[in-house]
Amino acid sequence: MKRTSWRTRRKGYWLFKQGKVKKEIETDKRIHFTVDTDSKNHSVIYDKIKGDWSCDCSYYSLKFKDCSHIIACRLFLERSEEE
Repeated sequence: MKRTSWRTRRKGYWLFKQGKVKKEIETDKRIHFTVDTDSKNHSVIYDKIKGDWSCDCSYYSLKFKDCSHIIACRLFLERSEEE
């Protein structure tokens, strides 16, 4: 996995702290999230079996690196596991 920039991590943290992440559906194999940004909603999927994340944003599609939406969902998932 390629290293994520500090700007991307910071934006993901901001999205998480602002409550922009919603867990939509959880199945045995996947968890589907929606991340609400100023311009549009993004769909993030976590594949439990492979341990892979994917997002429908252009950053992820072009760079194949974790985007801010994935970072926000990871933080959301970590927090919900702690509770």
